[in-house]
Amino acid sequence: MLFSPMEGDYTLHGDYQNLKAGMDFIRNRKADDKPFVLFFPLFFPHCPYTAPEPFYSMYGEDDIMPLRPLCENKPQYHALIRQYRGLHKANIKKIQAVYMGMISFTDALLGELMDCVEQAGIKNQTVFIATSDHGDYAGDYGLVEKWPSGCEDVLTRVPLVISGPGCARNVVSNEPVELFDITPTIMEDAGLEAKHTMYAHSLWPQLRGGTGEKNRAVFCEGGYNKNEPHCSEGYPLGSRPSLKVPGGVYQPKGLQQWEHPESVGRSSMIRTMTHKLILRTYGDHELYDLELDSHELNNVYGTEKYLPVQKELEHRLLDWYIATSDSVPTEEEPRSH
Repeated sequence: MLFSPMEGDYTLHGDYQNLKAGMDFIRNRKADDKPFVLFFPLFFPHCPYTAPEPFYSMYGEDDIMPLRPLCENKPQYHALIRQYRGLHKANIKKIQAVYMGMISFTDALLGELMDCVEQAGIKNQTVFIATSDHGDYAGDYGLVEKWPSGCEDVLTRVPLVISGPGCARNVVSNEPVELFDITPTIMEDAGLEAKHTMYAHSLWPQLRGGTGEKNRAVFCEGGYNKNEPHCSEGYPLGSRPSLKVPGGVYQPKGLQQWEHPESVGRSSMIRTMTHKLILRTYGDHELYDLELDSHELNNVYGTEKYLPVQKELEHRLLDWYIATSDSVPTEEEPRSH
């Protein structure tokens, strides 16, 4: 999982080549061209943990924040990941340090893109949205990468930075939001009205300097059940051979899922500003008091003190499933005769 520094100049990296293509697009635009959307996908930061210099060596082990420790009361998949990947021998702190360097590499690319937009004279007409599809253990809990049914904040609480015309400056919103919210946010800015049912919220109230919804709950789900082996990353007939190559970086992950399907069973999470509940089809449920235990080290599911909170979150999770499990069309569809 931890590789040596990438060889060659960082401008040869695939992410930089994507950046260059995006900047060429911006520079070649004409004044009367239509408004554009530029999607700038990056591979980094992503395992295996490596980066071109100077980013690989940018941080030492003493520069990193204390890692979340190994916990005995975590679900079974934690111990299995360490077992299958042999992580007891890994330099977890070095992995985190290199991961931080990978993030700094992506920050540098974003900075170059923003400079290009400013040089093109369209900064005051352009909305920037920077986010990620998921996080990474990168050493926390003695783990690496991500896990399909994992719901810790290090995996599910990702950055979301938005700036542009109409946005208040230096505003930080602590209230929960979801990546789904990006769609109605963009649509409102473009003056578009949704023609389908949406369960997301426009973020413009916060972007204009207001507060978010303090009582809002956000959700995520993942994993697959034993009757869905074709979904497993270790499925023998799967389309990702990298998961099956002996010695490959993903082979232990696929093998664990195939040999221990209960370790990757379906999970559903509800999170508020104060608590998080995770229910699973197999294995341990989880409940955390985020005000007292922000690193999710003490699972209080089933304890008498937290039963009222647990019951409330279970009801809210059920309500969410009922409300979002199906939507009728908002416009009558053509009928065949």
